[in-house]
Amino acid sequence: MTFANSKLIATAATLTIAAAGTIAASAPSGRASGSNEIIVTTSSITSDFSANNFKSAAAAQRAGEPAGYCKQPNPMTTAVNRTMDCYSAPVQVDVKKNGRTVGTAKFTAWHEIHLNLKSVKWSEKITVSKAAITGNAKGILTTFHPSCGSGCQVRAGGGLASPFTLNGSAHTGSASHTFTVSRGHPRSSHTRYEFDFKKPGYTSGEAAYVGSTYRCDDEDRQYGAGCVYPTRISVEKDWTKLSDMANLPGIGDNIRKVQRAGLHIGRPGSTVPLTRATKAKAEENRKEVCGPSVRPKPGDIWWTVDPSDDGTKPSCDEYPFAETTQGGNTYNPPNRSIKWVPLKENRQQGGILRTFFGRYHLLPGDKFYVQAGQ
Repeated sequence: MTFANSKLIATAATLTIAAAGTIAASAPSGRASGSNEIIVTTSSITSDFSANNFKSAAAAQRAGEPAGYCKQPNPMTTAVNRTMDCYSAPVQVDVKKNGRTVGTAKFTAWHEIHLNLKSVKWSEKITVSKAAITGNAKGILTTFHPSCGSGCQVRAGGGLASPFTLNGSAHTGSASHTFTVSRGHPRSSHTRYEFDFKKPGYTSGEAAYVGSTYRCDDEDRQYGAGCVYPTRISVEKDWTKLSDMANLPGIGDNIRKVQRAGLHIGRPGSTVPLTRATKAKAEENRKEVCGPSVRPKPGDIWWTVDPSDDGTKPSCDEYPFAETTQGGNTYNPPNRSIKWVPLKENRQQGGILRTFFGRYHLLPGDKFYVQAGQ
């Protein structure tokens, strides 16, 4: 997330806001003589969440950090990785007269967000820490204004719903979000957090920054609408649990064969995760590798085919999956393989993938791994 750029001329009595080394300034009031130039620069604030890590190491609590802040499961789970984020924003408020700093207030805003896989509504917890006050920085009235773009509404709640004074007490509140989406129209946005500061006799100031991009959709009829962080890598079945595909004799063997090869495509932690493809790309991939002209060769049928049991008919299985951009002829063997399996195995695999995509809101372009074992 970043702070907005601006360059403003401040009057003699000014509140100057600095966040993580960034200076932001209020608009000039035009009522005092003399002027000072204030430059506002951007500063990047990184998330405190251990995204895409298979184990979340417990971090030592930092000064002023709320109890239990950013507590993550160890090992990580796909549900948490797709929905959780947390970050801290240090803010410094400098009170200036005629260009001279006469007081400073410093605090940190702590954010913890849990999106909802089953709803387009969620609430994040926000704590404004105790403020360290020096000089003439007492009595600064602070107002919190969150916003989240088109199709999204957000409302401040709890201790942040109304103006509060920066002092030796922490102020804890929330930002409750509601998104509007329809099938076929996923929508992405991020939350903008703005703090406005006022002090009698001084021009006002503000600090603003934005959180991580999230996405809401209503693409799966079974699982309904929900929201995720789309850049997070998911794992089927979960980060330390074998996929149900691993137990399908033919399909599990085919996945492991390719995942052991040079690129380890789709193996958890590899540099080549799988990427969900569009429906059109998936059909193209199938035709390239398992099209109508592909027929079993001697020795390819390793099970008993029962003419009275449709589920035992030979079916061409490919890995990487046709449903991914890594499928088709994207790679050459040994980083690509087909195996003839009973039709019921291929049907089971299709159901496993559809469930996975729907439950965790994986849309075309989203990345994932498959935990198939060694």
